[in-house]
Amino acid sequence: MKKLLLAVFLYASVTAFGQDNANPNPKAVAAFIATVKQQDKQAIADKVNYPFRRQYPLTAVNNKQEFLARYNEIFDDSLVQIITNSDPVKDWTSGGWRGISLNRGQVWLDDNGKLIGINYQTKAEAAKRAALIEADKRQIFPSLRDYKQPVLAFQTDKYKVRIDDMGNNNFRYTSWPVSVKTIDQPDMVIPDGKFIREGSGGNHYFSFENGAYTYKVEITLIGKEKLPPTLTITKGDETILIQKARK
Repeated sequence: MKKLLLAVFLYASVTAFGQDNANPNPKAVAAFIATVKQQDKQAIADKVNYPFRRQYPLTAVNNKQEFLARYNEIFDDSLVQIITNSDPVKDWTSGGWRGISLNRGQVWLDDNGKLIGINYQTKAEAAKRAALIEADKRQIFPSLRDYKQPVLAFQTDKYKVRIDDMGNNNFRYTSWPVSVKTIDQPDMVIPDGKFIREGSGGNHYFSFENGAYTYKVEITLIGKEKLPPTLTITKGDETILIQKARK
């Protein structure tokens, strides 16, 4: 199974904006705004922190060459105007460990003015994502195609695993033996899973209860590096299995 990665977006959760939320580096933000205003693709690509993640199942942009190839998917006239019309002092605020945000999370820069996240989707990128989701649905067992959006898919030494968002903070776990195709009937489907955030560093996990067993899929970030998902199966206090996703 093709390895797919969870897309993680940097949404702001700050509700009060005062002195503590002042932009820590307005000069760097002003330089970024000026570069976008010039629409110099090469210069913008130099101001991106790679890998630059996009919403799953879109793949991350891993380097400058990929960014230039996908520039028109990520930036359109509306986004350029949003950025160029912004004030680096009034409109950009500190998001703590997340970086510096425009409009409470629409665009994210790190403290040095490098682009780390865009929570905005052009029509071109939305169409591409929709096509990827339709292709994904054709590759899985028919009864599994009713999800709201796919969240995560990976393979361990024993299993092929996917997690889907069913809506209303409700997630579904599905797994197959590693030798079985995902178009075939799965051997495990667990509904009503929960998404749980750990602290403020971006770490989180999904938890699924199946009788006496708990299936936990953990996503761990170390700095800007996202480690492969880890699947842990427990029965009460006993750990039955721990496996990391294959890279």
